[in-house]
Amino acid sequence: MTDRLTQKDKFFNTRTFELTDTGLRGQHKGLFSSNEYFVDYDDIGIKILKEKAGRNGWLGASTIALILAIFLFVRRIIDGDVGNGAEFFYLVVSGVCGLVFILTYKRKFYLVKSGNLNAIEFFDENPSKKELDDFIERIKKRRSEALEEKYGQINSMLSYEQNHQNLMRLLCNDVIHKEEFDKRTEELNSIFSSTVRNKIGFNLGEN
Repeated sequence: MTDRLTQKDKFFNTRTFELTDTGLRGQHKGLFSSNEYFVDYDDIGIKILKEKAGRNGWLGASTIALILAIFLFVRRIIDGDVGNGAEFFYLVVSGVCGLVFILTYKRKFYLVKSGNLNAIEFFDENPSKKELDDFIERIKKRRSEALEEKYGQINSMLSYEQNHQNLMRLLCNDVIHKEEFDKRTEELNSIFSSTVRNKIGFNLGEN
């Protein structure tokens, strides 16, 4: 698996994604536009949404024109009372509208946080389903490693509440499961209860 993915669509739009130590760097380029962004691992979700969208007005126009072409063709066969080339004209209109719909049809793929927040948009199955799936798995792996390193270690220099909040952050971001959360909470309770006993004993010794 690689830390970089490049996607291109039929309109020459290019999307480049690169994993870094702290997050995901993205760059979107079109014929007349370009933008860059950076998303911290804390803000990357692992929930997947897929969307298929096109300009449905063109599809509707194509369908109506096709129905008219068929109607005129049938009427010509029955009584011949149809202008020259009328059905052919509507057939061409139907084809053009259908082509525009196909060209504007897009399949999109999003990584989102709970509540469908912080959506990161990819072209679906681009450059291939396997390459996209592999890169998404790489994002999840790098994200888990980064969040584990940042929040997963019990730090005696922090308060109990802050340590517990860090564990909750790992749980809510699907880095650890409930069983692992409970195990680490027990460890946290044990460490801080020992720290309190040691402080009490030290204070009594001084008196």
